[in-house]
Amino acid sequence: MAQRVVKTTYLLGLLFLVAALVYFFASNWPELGRLTKVGIGAGFMILFYGLSATVFRHHFFSKWLLIFGAITFGVCVALMGQVYNSHADSFLLFFIWFIPTAVLAWLTRSRFLSIFSFGLLQLTFWFYYFPSSYQIERGEWPSIFILLLFVVINGIISFLGRPSIVSVLAYVAMHSWLFVIFIQGISTDQFHFWPYVYAFIFVLFLTYVRKQPYFICTVLFTGMFWVVQYFRFVERHFGGNWYIFGLVLAAIIVYTGIYALRWMKKRSDGKLEKFFLVAFQIIVTGVASVIAIGSIMQLLSFWFDVFSPYWLLSISIILFVVPGLLWKRWNDVVRYTLLAIGYILGAFSATDVSFIAMSVYVATLFFISWRMKAGVRAMTNIAVSIYLAMMMLDEWNNIRFTLFIIFVFYSAIYWFSKHTYERFLFLVFSFTSLLLLTSADFFEVDGMYVVWNILFLVAVAFFLFFRTNEREQWIAWVYTCLFLVLKYYEWVWDLLHKSVTLAIVGLCLFVLAAFVQKRKAISFSVTKQKWLPLFVVMILQFAFIVYVTFDKEQHLRFGQQIKLQLEPVDPRSLIQGDYVRLQYNISTIEGMNEWGKVQVILRKDEAGIHRLVGIYSLNGKKRNGDMYREGDVLVNGHIYGNTIIYGIEAYFVPEKKGVDIQRHVRFAYVRVSKTGDALLEKVSER
Repeated sequence: MAQRVVKTTYLLGLLFLVAALVYFFASNWPELGRLTKVGIGAGFMILFYGLSATVFRHHFFSKWLLIFGAITFGVCVALMGQVYNSHADSFLLFFIWFIPTAVLAWLTRSRFLSIFSFGLLQLTFWFYYFPSSYQIERGEWPSIFILLLFVVINGIISFLGRPSIVSVLAYVAMHSWLFVIFIQGISTDQFHFWPYVYAFIFVLFLTYVRKQPYFICTVLFTGMFWVVQYFRFVERHFGGNWYIFGLVLAAIIVYTGIYALRWMKKRSDGKLEKFFLVAFQIIVTGVASVIAIGSIMQLLSFWFDVFSPYWLLSISIILFVVPGLLWKRWNDVVRYTLLAIGYILGAFSATDVSFIAMSVYVATLFFISWRMKAGVRAMTNIAVSIYLAMMMLDEWNNIRFTLFIIFVFYSAIYWFSKHTYERFLFLVFSFTSLLLLTSADFFEVDGMYVVWNILFLVAVAFFLFFRTNEREQWIAWVYTCLFLVLKYYEWVWDLLHKSVTLAIVGLCLFVLAAFVQKRKAISFSVTKQKWLPLFVVMILQFAFIVYVTFDKEQHLRFGQQIKLQLEPVDPRSLIQGDYVRLQYNISTIEGMNEWGKVQVILRKDEAGIHRLVGIYSLNGKKRNGDMYREGDVLVNGHIYGNTIIYGIEAYFVPEKKGVDIQRHVRFAYVRVSKTGDALLEKVSER
């Protein structure tokens, strides 16, 4: 017990220290210069790596110091993007972060680093296709080629990584990107052929995929695909008969799911397989319920101009809830589907019937559910919590009180339930409601705000220190990280103050863990590491930071300054803090539809502002070389259709200063190197 407490305290202290570092740099404190900020970031990276290799070399903490050293390298890369105003959340940031992290994961065989590096790869893909600091319009074929490339890379990782958690995650990511292609085609009216190809791909996967985690994932995305397709079909061919067909389709899905479950149960012989059987059952129920509910609601609208909420509640109870609760001999999939339909239909009328009538219904459901099997009880109690939340919000309009009652309700079910999956589910719900409670008022600090945040931390600490169930501990760790992410985006107090608070707490936890370890004479068994290849990776990371910093400083010192007109907007970066999103009048060329690397000609006008003259070269070939005159400036960029991206579209600012800058600044001062690369130096009103 003492050893676990010491381990947990060490990790919490380190987590809070790294979070404090991220918060501090995201605040963009103007009192520190560029080199000082980069030096502090690099110093922490070296400190974590150094402690891992020396002081804590024969300590379990060595592994985690190495991991957080790898995380701090990414913080340094993000910091360099901030101080030199590179793209906010650039895909290059995550790609550069991914490379050494993946190498360290391979050298150390660390599961955490493997999963973390895989996440960085997905962020690379995401921000390449959906950049945050600028907008680009891609053609149909370039778009689908890029997305299919992401699919293929994840497919290769999944195939080569078997069997492992990364393989399963890569398989899920592969299907996620296939689904992104589908949704992008719908939203942009492109890829009209893709639904047919996508359906064929599902047939192949459902035919040849054997392992249950992969099969369940395939079924999940197949269900989502057909749900979307069904409602698109109904939207195009509206009519009562089509909604009757929807009810028939829901019934077909349910009975197909029943036979599929029977086939899968014959092959199930372990806990993991049982978990995926439950997941498959949820998927079938969810898909069938969504289609059936959509059909029922549209049929009612088709038949009646206005119908009473009491009638809707009565229909949900008599036709769906009562049969689902009482007819225990029915197959589980049928029962769960009936209950899901009944409970969701009831939610449509929860705030329109009398408070007393709804309270009686909710109380009856709650007491009846405890005589049912675990799955029915869990589904019923989820419905009860939704009804309670809707009723309380409608009656008192107090979100804090509502979340607190729901938290108590979920916690009570978790505490008294004996079923493993039910406890797991309601523990997640309890933490979710409590986490939301910590930020119920995003822009206000009062006594209750402090109480809820302390309560959340106490709850997390209880599960980390005193509960022995490994799953429950992992849930507590996940929600600790979510808490830190939520506080990052919360506006009630400054990032700098949050950083100082987290740093103090982290140091106290670190000292406390060291004291208890020494007092109790606790020792840890560790796996020996081959440090030579790890040192090579660390040295290369440090060399990269030094080289990029030196190159950017030289660029700022010797580059030619130009003045550009702009139009700013204000968001917050994922880990780099607040920035002003910049749109230049040299970024769009009407009538162009080109792709690739471009070099443009800028010429100073009478007001001292550099204007676009034309394209000097495209993909290395000169286009309008005769336009160039002495005194003109050549600037590099990438053209996507008629939009040029120069890499100077984000200007990072101290916290909460973006709105003022957005209102007043109208010009950007940019340093252009001899090779044509642009680096944003400052923005100004004139």
